Amino acid sequence: MIALAAEGRKRPEMRTLDLYLTRRFLLCLGIAVGSLLLIAVIIDLTENIDTFIDFEARPEQILLYYVYRLPYWLILTLPIAALLGALFALTSLARQNEITAMKATGISLYRLLAPVLACALAVSVAAFFFTDWVVPLATYRYNQISDEIKSYHRSDGSRRQVLLQDAGSQFVYARSYDAGRQRADEVSWERLHGYTPLERAVARRMEWREGTWVLFEGRRFRFAEGEAVATSSFDTLSLPSLSLLPSDFARQQKDPEEMNYAELADYIARATLNGEDATRQRVDLHLKISFPLTSFIIIALGATLGANARRAGLANSFGLGVLICFVYYSCVKAGQALGWNQILAPWLGAWIANLLFAVLALVLLWRVHK
Repeated sequence: MIALAAEGRKRPEMRTLDLYLTRRFLLCLGIAVGSLLLIAVIIDLTENIDTFIDFEARPEQILLYYVYRLPYWLILTLPIAALLGALFALTSLARQNEITAMKATGISLYRLLAPVLACALAVSVAAFFFTDWVVPLATYRYNQISDEIKSYHRSDGSRRQVLLQDAGSQFVYARSYDAGRQRADEVSWERLHGYTPLERAVARRMEWREGTWVLFEGRRFRFAEGEAVATSSFDTLSLPSLSLLPSDFARQQKDPEEMNYAELADYIARATLNGEDATRQRVDLHLKISFPLTSFIIIALGATLGANARRAGLANSFGLGVLICFVYYSCVKAGQALGWNQILAPWLGAWIANLLFAVLALVLLWRVHK
């Protein structure tokens, strides 16, 4: 009964302690995020002020330019802000002997870090959804406004000299493609078996009609042993076996950073079906999951280091945070490059930095005293 009563008294105290640590961490995280975003805006404005002046950008264009760019900068700098927030929050507590006092009451360091790690997990989950729902659209709009300022016009996907491969050894060539009308002119379609042609059709144009490509005004050839054995003219000829979509002809694809996870996965599937190499896109697809998770790993590392600090000041914590983030981002870029060049598997290239830092964080957590 006495033990239960003592436990009951501890629970409100622990809730108060959890709220105290959570508020302390979130305050430091908010200050770090705001400071880094302000620095990013100032640096970018310094670099692009001449461009804005030369192209006579309007104030509303400049405002939209930064509004649409902030989500990308937020996700990019979030690991740095998370690490600095954890270091500042817990280093200051350690310097004021508050963590020592907490330990003296019988609370383990693991229990003290629990609310911070819970916040870290929430930040990572929020970062993933923000990266998937907000950043792609904002980045696309940013590129649009940037081109508008520079008097460029983003292509609508119309292009010349189109050559695509589809499933079933099918090839389509078009002299030109009009994305707005979903129409290709001077088209040749061919189906092969190995390197031997089975059938071919040439037409004046090809249009997308009710989910199927249709050839107009052309001739169809059938082959046997590489020799044409039958020819016929047609006014219209449907190609239901052709699985290419208008977006496949419109080669003005979004960049990976302008796509959400589902869009990028669909693009990879279609590129693979068309015989294209999508290794880079696979690495970027895995990064869409691994990079948001970085905040959790980096906060766990920073919280462990900060809670065990003795005489380190805020300047030292800042220097340590910058060093760790420099090493981390170097590992991310190195893993991405190794994945792009197929030295590492795409998933490993995207996850290698997280794996290394997760191991480091676990080792430090294991070595700390309870």
